[in-house]
Amino acid sequence: MTEAFEMIAPIGVVASLLITAWQTRELARQTRTNNGLAGATATYNGLERLHQVDGFIAAHPSLYDCIYGGAPIPQDPEERARVMALVNILADSIDYGLMTTAVTPAVLGYEGWRAFATEMRHDCPALVHAVRDNPSFYPGIVTHWNSKPETAL
Repeated sequence: MTEAFEMIAPIGVVASLLITAWQTRELARQTRTNNGLAGATATYNGLERLHQVDGFIAAHPSLYDCIYGGAPIPQDPEERARVMALVNILADSIDYGLMTTAVTPAVLGYEGWRAFATEMRHDCPALVHAVRDNPSFYPGIVTHWNSKPETAL
């Protein structure tokens, strides 16, 4: 009887190791899939935030030049408030995009948010003003802009 157990035990150990290897491979596959979905979801959420900004601009076309056209912050108090409120939404969107790109494995190589943040540094003086006034609100933007001397605050 002992001899039978001595022969069966190694077979059990080998089978256990094979099952563990298979489970590990499947777990790695599932993790890659989940990371890809997380990256797609993060990208989608960021783009949805930008679409909200564009929706406001579509409703108020006069905002376009202040957001994308390099126009200065308006002096009229009502127009200034509208621009700055929209810029805060834009800054939140860009900061979200930069942060998710930095921490989501599936989008680590995606440069769209970084390029957009750099471009907006040049195209939107109101954004620069908002970030300068509240750098702790937008750590992703501040870090990105400061990493590029030509765009540093």
